[in-house]
Amino acid sequence: MIFSGNSNLPLAQKLASELGTSLNKAEIIRFADSECRVRLEEDVEDKNVFIIQSLSNPVDEHLMEFLLLGDAAKRGEAKKLIAVLPYHGYARQDRVHRPGECLSAHVVAKLIESVGFDKLITVELHNETILGFFEIPVVHVSGLSVFQSEIEKIKKDVVVITPDAGALKRSQSFAETLDLPLALIEKKRDLNTAHKILSMKVVGDVKDKTAIIVDDVIVTGGTLVNAAYLLKEKGAKQVIAVATHADFVGGADKILQDSPIDCVWVTDTIPVPDDRKFTKLSIFPIASTIAAAMKKMIK
Repeated sequence: MIFSGNSNLPLAQKLASELGTSLNKAEIIRFADSECRVRLEEDVEDKNVFIIQSLSNPVDEHLMEFLLLGDAAKRGEAKKLIAVLPYHGYARQDRVHRPGECLSAHVVAKLIESVGFDKLITVELHNETILGFFEIPVVHVSGLSVFQSEIEKIKKDVVVITPDAGALKRSQSFAETLDLPLALIEKKRDLNTAHKILSMKVVGDVKDKTAIIVDDVIVTGGTLVNAAYLLKEKGAKQVIAVATHADFVGGADKILQDSPIDCVWVTDTIPVPDDRKFTKLSIFPIASTIAAAMKKMIK
């Protein structure tokens, strides 16, 4: 049985279709004081139950919907309860940078476990470190594989770009899969101001090449745009930004459209509203990739 919160119903419907079924019915109500109430409208007793929810903006609303759906299924005596988080909100808060900060990714992991989920499927975490925050099994799916065939069509003079040192493992693995060279953008962040970069430089050869910047998520787009200017200055003939998650905020669509970036490729782990779509944007379907992981859990 497959239930979904409100964050990404189109993707949930595609996942249900991939598994040869349809979404099961759940009632999600918001009271005047913004509290959420959830009720499953179908019997889940002794069933394998998937709860699908992208923890995207507004993150806290979607997190509560997800947790309450899970609790409803657990109280309904589901045989196995599996969380499917195409986008795992709070995953970027995976370490303490300054004294006095919380470790948000750890808190959310414990919340998920407290509801009684048996397993979790998620896509393209910011950092695999947070897998260690969970005591339940976590299946971490790479969303970058959906771009592979499109990149292979470019054929020559392609270099994969790591947008920062933290993304090195992801980019390195992607470059090795495609047998492509790798270059690194070194950047220094302002720890006191979110999304602010103090300095950037390119390490590696990008001259006369198509530069594929690989990242897990696009938020404001500012870092990618700065990277694109730098890559073009260093002689890159084309810049393509590739990210699994499109968590566009703050006019990111206009910023990216007006930038030196030639193409922006994302998946549909987070729905992009029509008014935030732009000419340079291409959205690749992710349902079959996630569904493959889901199928393995019900064999």
